[in-house]
Amino acid sequence: MNFIKLILKIIIGIVFGISAAVALSPAFAAFTSDQDNIAQAIMLALIPIVALLCLFAPTVRRAFGRGFLVLGASVFALPISTFLLSGRAANEVIGTADQGSEALAAVGAGMAGVAITGVATFIGLIIGSILIIIGLVLSLGGRREVIVVSGNE
Repeated sequence: MNFIKLILKIIIGIVFGISAAVALSPAFAAFTSDQDNIAQAIMLALIPIVALLCLFAPTVRRAFGRGFLVLGASVFALPISTFLLSGRAANEVIGTADQGSEALAAVGAGMAGVAITGVATFIGLIIGSILIIIGLVLSLGGRREVIVVSGNE
């Protein structure tokens, strides 16, 4: 039975690690260049880190809680990730604009960046908050015992 729990904890960690890496992929894409692959290595290193974090959880419930906490923090950081990516995209758009149309390219890239970051903020804050609350309930929650003391007066 313990072997099955260990396998389940590893599977939980891998699933939540992949989900957290996907949620942080805009930030990793913003720092990726054609010459180096350090961002991909960090993204792939996130998966075994979360798997180990869930593996060393005392129960399966707490493994789920730890996974939800990591995923919630990653989704909560989605506005920052999209802000970084939209800045990188705006830089490339302005850099490749024709001579004399840089101002229009800057305005268009700025408006697109604001729109994407706004949508990511709306989604990231709401879903990230929900995931963090679920993770806290699963990680910190447990059985509650009520002791009733009756007075003999």
